[in-house]
Amino acid sequence: MGVRLIARLAALVAVGGLAACASVVGSTQSTVQIRTNPDKARCELRGHEGYTASVETPISISIPNGAAPVTVTCQAAGFRPTSYTLDATAGGWIWGNSAFMVATGGVAVLGALVDEHRSAGKSYAEEVKYDLSPDHPRPVRARSRSGDVDLNLQAR
Repeated sequence: MGVRLIARLAALVAVGGLAACASVVGSTQSTVQIRTNPDKARCELRGHEGYTASVETPISISIPNGAAPVTVTCQAAGFRPTSYTLDATAGGWIWGNSAFMVATGGVAVLGALVDEHRSAGKSYAEEVKYDLSPDHPRPVRARSRSGDVDLNLQAR
């Protein structure tokens, strides 16, 4: 009976030690390659926890996972300012924590809480590409009330 109890405790400690594995082996930030069409766009990144960055594309940048979702607003000469959302998604370590919680009857919940607090186990896409829309002038026709003057204007 004593050997069984020791074996169970050893298994529980081993599984509990694997909890929060994303915090141990994972990173709390991701490196993202940001590309735009056209190149040389100026992008402003804004996210949670006060995260901000100003970059010119193409660029490889490290972004804290806890900043998700990050709003990326890009602009270039001759193109409309365009905004996108960059979000971090859960990786395999998060699912590993879930399995450990089930296997230990909830004992590994502490590991999941640590990973969630540190935003470990989440990551952004390794590469994103954003297409900016050309800023074409729109023709505007104006006619005088008497109908004898016809104007062609370019509105922006």
